[in-house]
Amino acid sequence: MIFERILILGCGLIGSSLAASARECGLAKEIVGVDNKHELMRGRNPFFDEISGSLKSFEEADLCIIAIPIEGVPAVVKELVNNQGQSNYDLITDVASNKRALLEVLDELKQDSKRAFLSKFISSHPLAGSEKGGWESASTNLFDKTVCLLSTYRMTAVSDDNSIEDKENSPSKHKVARLERFWQGVGCKVEHFPLQEHDQLLSIISHFPHLLAFSVGAFMSSSDYENISKTIHGTGFKDFTRISAAPPGLWADILLDNREHILLNGEQWLESYKGFICALEKGDKERLVALISQSSIWRNGLRKLKPPL
Repeated sequence: MIFERILILGCGLIGSSLAASARECGLAKEIVGVDNKHELMRGRNPFFDEISGSLKSFEEADLCIIAIPIEGVPAVVKELVNNQGQSNYDLITDVASNKRALLEVLDELKQDSKRAFLSKFISSHPLAGSEKGGWESASTNLFDKTVCLLSTYRMTAVSDDNSIEDKENSPSKHKVARLERFWQGVGCKVEHFPLQEHDQLLSIISHFPHLLAFSVGAFMSSSDYENISKTIHGTGFKDFTRISAAPPGLWADILLDNREHILLNGEQWLESYKGFICALEKGDKERLVALISQSSIWRNGLRKLKPPL
C-alpha cells in the first residue's frame, strides 16, 4: 500500500478506472472522489468509498488526482492553490490531454507567494482511453501496458544574472518516486517528458491521428457504401476507424485547445499525402513502393511495451 487516501477529482472513465485499478492492486487504504454528478453515482459507482460534490468534503489526502475535462483544469488548479491553507494534499497531479492552459496557471505562480504549490505538483498523462466514456465503461485494466508521461514544472530563479533551478519549490525525488510507483502499480510504464513540449508531442502521436480517423468516419457516413460498410469490412478498416467513435464533445475540446500544433501537423501531412497522390496519378510503382516502405519501416520500429516491474 502506497497511500492512505487517494482523492480523485472527476469520476468519469479515467477517474473511475484509476479508482478501480488502484483498489484492485491495493495501492490505497481509501479512495474517495468528487464529481458534479455525485448524486447519480451514489450507491451505483462501486469503485469509490465515498463520492461528494464538493472538494471541501475531503481536505486531506496523500494523493490528489485531477481527472476532469481539460476546460475545467485551470479553475480547479487555482482552487487548490488558493485552498492550501485549508487543505492538506501531499501530492497533486493531473491527467489532462493538453497542458497549455495548465502551463499558463503554473506560469502565474512564478512570482506568487503561493508558488509553494509547485513543490507538490507533478503533471501526468496516461496514454490510455477508450472510444466509450463515463464511469460505466471503467475498467481495471485500462492502463495495462500503456505509457504514462510525467512532467515537473521546472521553475527558475534569477540571481546575479544567472538562472538557477528553484529546488525549494520543485517536487522532491521522494514525491516523484511515489507517483512513479502509483502509475506503475496500475500498469503503466513511466516516461519523463518536458511539460512545455507535451502538447506538441501529443498532437503528433494522438490528436492528429484522431482527426484523421474522424475525417474518415465522416467520409464513410456520407458515402454510397455507408450502410454496407458497417457489416462488410476487414479488420484493418475496423482497427483504423475505432477511435472515430470517441466522445465528440470531449475530442472537440481537445482538438480546439491544441489546434496550433495540429494544424501545423496537417500542413506537413498534406505534403506527404500529395506524394502518394502524385505517384498514383503517374502510375509510378517505384515511387509508391518507396513511400509505403518508408511507412512500413517506421511502423515495424514501434517497440512493444514490456509490463512494468
